[in-house]
Amino acid sequence: MSGNHRGRRRFYRPEAGSAFLRFLIGLVLLATLCALFFILVLRGQFDIDPVFAQTGTPAQTAEAVPPSGQEGERPVSPAGSTDVPAGPTDAPTFVPTVAPTAKPTDAPSPEPEATPFPPELLAGPMEVVMPDLPEAVSADLKLGLRDLSTFDSGGHSILTVRGYAYIEGADAAQSRSYILLTDAASGAMLGMFSVMSTPEDADTAFAETEGVNLDQSFFRLNLDVSDLYDGIYLLSMAVENGGAVVWNNFDDSMFHFYVAQGVAMLNE
Repeated sequence: MSGNHRGRRRFYRPEAGSAFLRFLIGLVLLATLCALFFILVLRGQFDIDPVFAQTGTPAQTAEAVPPSGQEGERPVSPAGSTDVPAGPTDAPTFVPTVAPTAKPTDAPSPEPEATPFPPELLAGPMEVVMPDLPEAVSADLKLGLRDLSTFDSGGHSILTVRGYAYIEGADAAQSRSYILLTDAASGAMLGMFSVMSTPEDADTAFAETEGVNLDQSFFRLNLDVSDLYDGIYLLSMAVENGGAVVWNNFDDSMFHFYVAQGVAMLNE
């Protein structure tokens, strides 16, 4: 018995217990580190820079600083540099801004200025009525008032009278015609004006009428009323031919026109 007992070798070492304890502590620390790595990295709790993850070195970025006094300008690479600038290099397209323009306003048309009436077409000064003018009107004097109108010429009021007058059976080319002007309020005949013959106005065929050159019986008078006093006036006609004078009224009007402050107005 004792021999067998002495024949066995014992492998127990005194430091084996402490070594085993250190092994257990290292195993626990390793497990703890693995757990933390899983929680922080694999579960997304800790972000590793992608460039560092690929290259193992932290990425470095350089911020371009423009030279002093040239802020906003693109820096120029030194000669021989092969660096390619990042991003588009085309200059921005200029888009013009169209500002709305004010709508043109219509300018008022200037009022037409009155054209001065030719003086040679105006009647001359009022003449004294011939002394041999009969008191009574004559039916032998055929006459008609075709137009009576007024207009302004250079600040002057002009009265226009158009018509015809001839003596039955006489040569109208040998006649002299006058407009007689009467103050309608008092009945006084104030004077007369020579008329201008206008055969171009002849547009009437006088049927069953004895006479010659009746186209010469048409006349026109342009009278500037500026020299007339304010009042009402009546027009009549006198014709002289071969030394004989006859006269007649155009119609039975009480008056034909009146003047107020140098302006002629018609009897409507």
